[in-house]
Amino acid sequence: MTAMDAPGRSALVALVVAAGVVGFLPAAGVVGATSPAITVTVDGSPVDDGNETVVNDDPPIGVSVDADRSIDVVSVRVDGTTERRYTPNGSTLDETFHLGLASGEHNISVVVKTEEVTTHEVTVIKDAQRPYVAYTAPFETDTYEPPPERVTVNRSRVTLAGNFSDLTGVTHLLINRSTEYDTGAGTRTDRAVYEARTPNESFSQSVFLGVGDNTVTARYYDELNHVRVHRVTITVQDTAPPTLSNLSVVRTAPETLRVRGSATDNGQIRSVSLTPANVDDTTYLLNPGVGEPNPARQRTTFASNVTLHPGVNSVVLRATDTAGNTVERTVSVRRTVVPELRLDRGGTRYVNGSTVVARGVATDGEIVSATLETVDADTGEVVDIVSLHDGDIVTDLDFERHLDAPESRHTTVRLRVIDSSGTEHVTTLDRTLTVETPTATPTVTPRPSTTSSPPPESTATPVPTATPDGSNASGLTVPVIGVTIPVPSVLGTSVSLPVPVVGPFDVPILPVAALLAVGLGVVGRRR
Repeated sequence: MTAMDAPGRSALVALVVAAGVVGFLPAAGVVGATSPAITVTVDGSPVDDGNETVVNDDPPIGVSVDADRSIDVVSVRVDGTTERRYTPNGSTLDETFHLGLASGEHNISVVVKTEEVTTHEVTVIKDAQRPYVAYTAPFETDTYEPPPERVTVNRSRVTLAGNFSDLTGVTHLLINRSTEYDTGAGTRTDRAVYEARTPNESFSQSVFLGVGDNTVTARYYDELNHVRVHRVTITVQDTAPPTLSNLSVVRTAPETLRVRGSATDNGQIRSVSLTPANVDDTTYLLNPGVGEPNPARQRTTFASNVTLHPGVNSVVLRATDTAGNTVERTVSVRRTVVPELRLDRGGTRYVNGSTVVARGVATDGEIVSATLETVDADTGEVVDIVSLHDGDIVTDLDFERHLDAPESRHTTVRLRVIDSSGTEHVTTLDRTLTVETPTATPTVTPRPSTTSSPPPESTATPVPTATPDGSNASGLTVPVIGVTIPVPSVLGTSVSLPVPVVGPFDVPILPVAALLAVGLGVVGRRR
């Protein structure tokens, strides 16, 4: 062995110390280390960390781990309890197994230990049960209790309602109703189907039943298509008779009745009829039906003209339901002679400046004749008149007529009706023609310019001025003969003459000259 010099020994010591320090460093401090990749599959489909999935049996569970270093341990836990534990001798793991899960929600966690701990958790909901229904109408049950085999109700229209209990929720329901009924010549079966989507946590479905036994089959489907089926017989036992209301029996003519009213029943109505008192003659207002379930026959209205026997003053109305219950009402016949008159306020109007359209009705009375007229509202004079009816008795009269309108543009439309007793009835409606005119725009007229001038000098004595009627011409009246000679204003130049006592006044030149000429002529004749 050769002795090592001092520098060589120093280098060796430094190398040994460095190797020892590196040996004591933890692996987590190695630059570039990453967490392992964990994959969990349920029935072959991967489920991300924190997500959930739904199953209806015990599907295979797959666990796959891929790390960049050695895996120490892999622990698979269900609801906090370890179900599987693996210690792979390497950096990967790939295992598949089955878990026996009860129905409900379960937490599956996969815990992986390499140099650090990584966890992957998923939720598995196992729904292996069919939905449960707690009924609230027309009967009541507990959540896990089946419905009764037979139920009796007293009406045809019922509501089937309840609350669901299911892990994934009920997505839709299907209800079938079947009823056998007698046609008189045998029996038939009537069926109806009711369906509802996304009922969520509860449902309420209206079902119409026939009188007697009805077989109701209800199917409830959850998200995994599990179906709960319930069958129940619901019997409609109708013991209450129908109800007659809003009855009106009016004699519209000597041998004609107008019958109106409505009938309702908690089951359904078979027929509605009318029979004159003490007369064996029935008229059906609602023809008899069979026992087939029909929602329209729970309530019916009737309005019909019926021939009346002479001398009859009352009639009997009967309503019978499909269970055989009957109600009767005896109604006195009422004769209405006076009609009701109406002019349509919106339909009666001016068509143009010379025409009016009139619309209206006369009803519920014995109408012998009717006329329609327009009247000048200012003078009261009739402008136009038309005949609406004249002859046989009628009970209903509607009309639409065009009539002349007054020039005043303000008219009164008048309906005159004479009933069978000879009494005249009148109704009126005033109408005014409205004409829209454009709004005038004011025009500014320029004012002539004026120049100021000094005021005229006032004279002490006022000057009388003769003003002829209706003319601008001047005139001169000749004394004695009383003749006035007109003088145009052009020739009306005047001069001022002084007159004692009176004072000066203007005298037109030309009339003075004419007066002198006349005076000279008179003097010449006298000579």
